[in-house]
Amino acid sequence: MYQHPPTSRETTRVVLAHRGDALVPHLAAALDERYASAGEVHTDLTRAGRLLVAAGTVRPVRRLWAERFFKSNLAVALRSRRADRNVAAIGRPFDAIVQVHALFELTDPRTSIYVDCTHQQSIRHWPDWNPLRGRALRVWLARERRQYHAAAHVFAFSDEARESLVNDYDVRPERVSVVGAGVNFTDLPSESHLVHTGHPAQSRELRTASQTILFVGNDFERKGGPELLEAFRLVRERVPAARLQIVGTPHPIAPQEGVEVFGRVNGREAMSQLYRNAAVFCLPSFFDPYPLVVLEAMAHGLPVVATPTCGVPEMVLDEGTGLLVEHGPDGVARLADALVRVLVDPPYAARLGAAGRRRIEERFLWQHVVDRMAPALEGGPAQRPMLSGQSGGNTRTAPSLSATRFGGAPHEPSRITDHSVLTERP
Repeated sequence: MYQHPPTSRETTRVVLAHRGDALVPHLAAALDERYASAGEVHTDLTRAGRLLVAAGTVRPVRRLWAERFFKSNLAVALRSRRADRNVAAIGRPFDAIVQVHALFELTDPRTSIYVDCTHQQSIRHWPDWNPLRGRALRVWLARERRQYHAAAHVFAFSDEARESLVNDYDVRPERVSVVGAGVNFTDLPSESHLVHTGHPAQSRELRTASQTILFVGNDFERKGGPELLEAFRLVRERVPAARLQIVGTPHPIAPQEGVEVFGRVNGREAMSQLYRNAAVFCLPSFFDPYPLVVLEAMAHGLPVVATPTCGVPEMVLDEGTGLLVEHGPDGVARLADALVRVLVDPPYAARLGAAGRRRIEERFLWQHVVDRMAPALEGGPAQRPMLSGQSGGNTRTAPSLSATRFGGAPHEPSRITDHSVLTERP
């Protein structure tokens, strides 16, 4: 379990600036454990601002309207103005600002930006996330570049985000650190939430015998939902008792044998029940900057079958904590094979799940993230942490690494959409 380092509360005072994402309370708590908090800066739009942006971005299709609202240069300008005003009003000395995502622009040079993905990544990998054209797109990209270059440091969720910052935005490599993210739990699920009886290994095997596949995500197409439904038909031919539970999507799904659609599930306990009743978690996304739901599944001791998109290979070790399956011409068949492999071999699934839980405890708590931020926040030399190595042990401190891809792994928003509090959406 996490071991606290010596704190820097007497020497480093930190401000957290954000627009209300679900990760914020957990990051704030971890920062407060290590540093003296100088306050939080809230930048979400006022009601008048939301109405103004909504009027300027309205489209007949709500999904298109939401993307234009989210990627509005006017919204960025309004948030930025509010952010600077709120920083000026703090009224106490501070040493550093940690800004969550690049959806507003602070002029204070002490600002370090925490980024899950860049707009250039969205353009390349999921064009639906780029509603901007012409001058609007040029303004967005120019502002993004200006922010990254002006920042005291840039913290990237993943190695792929770091590569985009360096290659697409010409940020100097030593000014970017990969720090990952943490699981959004105040406390990790207890052993009783991982197992059904007193013996962990036996109970994981019993749970795996349930042969239930769990999918959680609201953007069904981007997260590979249709492909999972196709793969599940193949799974049922070989494992007739298999079930697929789909959580979180508003997407209409045609009835299919063995498939249960839950829609949005409210409450941590209700979600925890779904995790602990499942045999395997599956997220075959086409593009997913850093799906924190994968960390949730691992925290519950579930093996994960996923695609190696963006930061996923830094969370899921192929053949270590789950199985990674590339999309491609035979991707659906290979996805089905991977799911069947886990469903029919409970001891193997139990080993993967137990290793995933250990990996969360060793690398993916928010305290670990803050530890990896510490060299930059405290003014020391930037370090590039290794998240995907196979070695065990407590990895509380972030080792430096060369400029090569860490861990040799193959390769949200932009944003985190599964658990974000998107209060500014129209």
